[in-house]
Amino acid sequence: MDAHDSRSPGITCGTQAPAGAAPSVDLDVLVDTVARPATLLLATTPLPQAWARLHHDPDRCGVVVRDGRPIAVVTAGGVAERWCGGGPLVQHRATVQDVLDQPGGVEVLDGHDTLRAAARMLVRTGLIALPVRRRPDRTLRVVTTTGLLTFLLAGPPA
Repeated sequence: MDAHDSRSPGITCGTQAPAGAAPSVDLDVLVDTVARPATLLLATTPLPQAWARLHHDPDRCGVVVRDGRPIAVVTAGGVAERWCGGGPLVQHRATVQDVLDQPGGVEVLDGHDTLRAAARMLVRTGLIALPVRRRPDRTLRVVTTTGLLTFLLAGPPA
C-alpha cells in the first residue's frame, strides 16, 4: 500500500505527510503530557454523592480508591446503570464499592509510559480512563480517551 492509498483518503501510511497536512504527533511522549487531575472517589462514598461528583468531572469519570490505591474507574452512566432500587433508604446506603464490576483493581499507567502505551492499554481494557501512578509531589492523575484524542487532533505544540 502506498502513502496515499485511495481506499483510505486523508490517511497516510508512509513516513511523509502530503503537502498542507498537519505534521505527525509524537506518540512516544510521556503520558503526563495529557494526564489531568483525577476525580477521586473513596470506595465507601455513597452513590448519590459519587454520582454528583462525577457530573463535575469533564469526562464524567472518576478513579475509585481504597487505602490510597486506585481500584477502579467509574463513570456517571455506569453508576446510574447499576444503582440499586429498593427505596430511598436502600439507595442512600449503597456505596461505590457495591456497584463495582471488578473491585480488586485497575491497570495503572506509570508517569514514564508513553502515549502509545496508554492508547493501547485504553483499547485493551475498554475503559474511558486510566489512572497514572501518583508521584510524591502530585495528586493522582488520569489519562482519558477524550484527552488523548484532543491531544492527537491538535497536533504537536507550535
